[in-house]
Amino acid sequence: MFSFCSHDRPEIDGQLHSLGLIEKLRDDLRAFDGAKGELYYRLEEVLRELANPNLHDVNLVTAFKIELWDRYGRDHLRMIIAATSSIAIAQAAFDAAVAQYSGERLTLRKGAMVLRELNLHRA
Repeated sequence: MFSFCSHDRPEIDGQLHSLGLIEKLRDDLRAFDGAKGELYYRLEEVLRELANPNLHDVNLVTAFKIELWDRYGRDHLRMIIAATSSIAIAQAAFDAAVAQYSGERLTLRKGAMVLRELNLHRA
């Protein structure tokens, strides 16, 4: 952009300067709008990944699992509360699950082997 300098009419110089600033602001807003769209897309992608119920980087076949069982049915798994490849984390998660779901049937298992069990409703 070029500007005219007129010492006779300083208001024209001020108006041209203001128009130049408005054009720069418009260009910056266009660039921001493009960046905003990219940022929105990236945030949406991360939120979808967080909402995914599948466990990442945990092999469920060999994992230690904390399981919550159906209180009325016989041997019906309601949900897997936690899964980890670390026995220490599994023990801590089981203790936390016992505190959170007191009075429920819980198991800490690795495969078919039951390592710990809280079995209050079984007859």
